[in-house]
Amino acid sequence: MDLLPVVENILSKRDFFLALTQKHNTPFYTYDQKELDESIGRFMKAFQAHVPRFQAYYAVKLNHHPLVVKRVVEKGLGLDVASRRELSMAINAGATEIVYFSPGKSEEDLTDAIIHSDIVRLNIDSFNELRRLGVISNKMKRGVDTSIRVHLPSQGSWTKYGIPLNELKVFWEEATQYPFVRLNGIHFHQSRNRTTDFYTDAIREIGEYIGANLSVQERALIKYIDFGGGFEPYKSEGVIVQNESNQHDYRILETPTIEEYAKAIGVAITKYLNPLIEAAYFAEPGRYICNSAMHIVLSVADVKDAQNVILNGGVNMVGWQRFESEYFPLINLSSPAKTEIECNLWGNLCTTWDIWGYHCFADSVNESDIIIVPYQGALTYSLAQSFISDIPPVIPLY
Repeated sequence: MDLLPVVENILSKRDFFLALTQKHNTPFYTYDQKELDESIGRFMKAFQAHVPRFQAYYAVKLNHHPLVVKRVVEKGLGLDVASRRELSMAINAGATEIVYFSPGKSEEDLTDAIIHSDIVRLNIDSFNELRRLGVISNKMKRGVDTSIRVHLPSQGSWTKYGIPLNELKVFWEEATQYPFVRLNGIHFHQSRNRTTDFYTDAIREIGEYIGANLSVQERALIKYIDFGGGFEPYKSEGVIVQNESNQHDYRILETPTIEEYAKAIGVAITKYLNPLIEAAYFAEPGRYICNSAMHIVLSVADVKDAQNVILNGGVNMVGWQRFESEYFPLINLSSPAKTEIECNLWGNLCTTWDIWGYHCFADSVNESDIIIVPYQGALTYSLAQSFISDIPPVIPLY
């Protein structure tokens, strides 16, 4: 019942979904601009209330569809890009504020960032990247604003990115050798944070390090702190678990509200950073912004028996075997209900892992029924692949 608000929200739009299916053959994605606008508005309101001098940069990799990216820019957000391809998308969408981060940037990547340095802030990943950037910027005689990404020992595999925090002072000193590299920011990030602990712990550790190791003059150079993204949507999905009868059940994921994320980060900034520096603060939300901005619309192609149904689209639409381990409510718009029946809803690909779910909000499931998989805007369209079937089109809901 935790997901009943999601189900009720989708059912409130039932007529719009069904009208689309009269004009377009399923399967398809539908773009829900009202949901996107609502997510942007709630996110910005929360962080502007708690974090000083705040700016958000939408992470393009979570969903790069032009309708999403263009709307995000129209709503006043910057864009976070991770490649020259995404940088081109951002520029084509009219973005004038861009942050650029990826590990292992090539000379071409760095050159392109410098060419667009009037709108691009470059987040550096390593000492070697700093040195390459220094050489290239010297040759081009063109400056670029930069931050250095740091990681903490507690971050595990996330130590793939950036430099250890305890090397920050050495990095800062070396950066002074390159007159066109304007190092004035610190960047840190970790995805899928289901508590606020990562943000508050990282801010505390960074504040303690700055206070103990950087001079007053060095601290004055820190104008930007980028605490990344990783904010989970609130109670919209779950994980698949085996119950005592060895059947597929699920558990809804518990996460903070976006207001709780923002408040905890703001309190940590006030306590640990405000006494030391006067900076602007950036975030790079992706999943929270676009998760509810797309839904997948399918039809029932075949009812094998009471427990096994074939839908007319496969999980190539999301790019991986997502629903073997992740749960989203499946909603039958043709025979809707606010309670679930147990039923295996398979895709139409020739694989046994092509499963959409093991439950459906429905009174019954019959051939040609319209099934909605809600809130599929994050890391699904961007990862979709032409495996067996083509990637379906994206159609605006309204």
